[in-house]
Amino acid sequence: MNVKWSEKGAVDFTTSKKRKTMDGILLSESAPFHVREAFKTIRTNLLFTLATTDSKAVVVASAMPNEGKSTTSANLAVALAQTGAQVLLMDCDLRKPSVHRLFKLPMDKGLTSVLCGIDKIEEALHENITPNLDIITAGPISPNPSELLGSTRMSDLLTIVQKAYDYVILDVSPVNIVSDAIIVAKQTAGILLIARQGQSRHDQLRKAIDSCEFAEVNILGMVINESKSASTSYYGYEYSKLDREAKK
Repeated sequence: MNVKWSEKGAVDFTTSKKRKTMDGILLSESAPFHVREAFKTIRTNLLFTLATTDSKAVVVASAMPNEGKSTTSANLAVALAQTGAQVLLMDCDLRKPSVHRLFKLPMDKGLTSVLCGIDKIEEALHENITPNLDIITAGPISPNPSELLGSTRMSDLLTIVQKAYDYVILDVSPVNIVSDAIIVAKQTAGILLIARQGQSRHDQLRKAIDSCEFAEVNILGMVINESKSASTSYYGYEYSKLDREAKK
């Protein structure tokens, strides 16, 4: 699938189908070279985009489940932290959280317990999980995630963490499943959409993009997982300008 849109930029984060998918694999010096370079490219393009925004908080979400958003969120946070910036990764997917599994962290305290007033931010914060990277997991499963994410406490929390960190990455539920991503993204610089080659469908992506535009949420760009170059047999990555005509 070839996905393009607007005047923003897009990055294809790609990996060979001959290998297992990159889901659950965290960025490190032992990660494949093309993966490390792909995230450096994503990071660079995102930094250029954020340079023109007041907020430095970014929502990462997909149109549908199982498209690699949580792994991308985690690795993007690691890549940003590698520049020396102070980064916070927050698991805002309160329905099917996975950041705690990626980093092997407990879930007894986290975002839900902070928003409910049970724990203070510093009590739920996991500091220096990798150099310069702090994490707040989703916390105990809540029966009212949308209400929590849209609450005044969530807005206040975002204000606090954006003053304390250079960048805040928010892993949020899929756009087409629930309204959580839109609710959170309206309080940030915008949303980075994640898609997966061979799985994401054009109509699903278009629905997600239309939902963002209807809610006046800024679309920062797109990451496409497991994309193969159309001109070669090499599975790599590329940066391309997006064309609004592809949405019509």
